[in-house]
Formats: sequence, structure tokens, C-alpha cells
Amino acid sequence: MFQKTYDIKAVPAARPRVGKRVMYPKTYAKFRQDWAIYTHSDWQAIYAETKDAREYEFSYEAWFKLHPKADIDNVFKALTDTLVKAKVVPDDNLITKSTITKHFNSGKEQVRIVINKIK
Repeated sequence: MFQKTYDIKAVPAARPRVGKRVMYPKTYAKFRQDWAIYTHSDWQAIYAETKDAREYEFSYEAWFKLHPKADIDNVFKALTDTLVKAKVVPDDNLITKSTITKHFNSGKEQVRIVINKIK
């Protein structure tokens, strides 16, 4: 099992613009970069947890100072996609169970990630 809390404000995955290029707003691009930096020192531990698992469970909790307009599923996607893109998690299609809890008006901005092997 891997579990850690990071002091970072979660930003939801942005919807791509229609057209030939997929473009993301600057805040989402900045969040993905920051999330990669924040979690980088833990990548070996996360990889060790997920590399031999056929299935695993992801759990996220996100705290926001104010009520975010973000859809909860887009927050999960943003957090998971960064770990997959960095090849820390083999593929997010191996996630068979996921939970995300959004706390708002909490006075703090944090993300807690928990990864459990199922098999």
C-alpha cells in the first residue's frame, strides 16, 4: 500500500478544444507539472506498489479552500494521468476501483493519494 498527502491544490483535467490540436489551459498544464514535481520523489514507491498488480485501487482526497467548480471525475483524471504519463503507473485501465472525496471550504489545499493492490 502507498499513502501520502501533498500540499498542492488539485486542478481538474481540462477539456480539449475542438480542432486539430489538443490544447489545455495554462493552469492545468502548470498543475500537471507541479504534481509531477511533488510526487517525483515517491515514484519508486508508487511504481513498486503498482508494477506487479493486475488490478489496483486508487483513492484520492482533495481539500479546497473554497468550493471548486471542478467535476470530481476530472480531478481524478488529472491526478492519475500525470502518473501514467510519467510511466509510474503502467496503465490507468488497470484501475478496477477508485474513490475520490472532495472537501471544500476547508481552509487548506491538499491531495492525499492511496494505492492498494487488489491481486
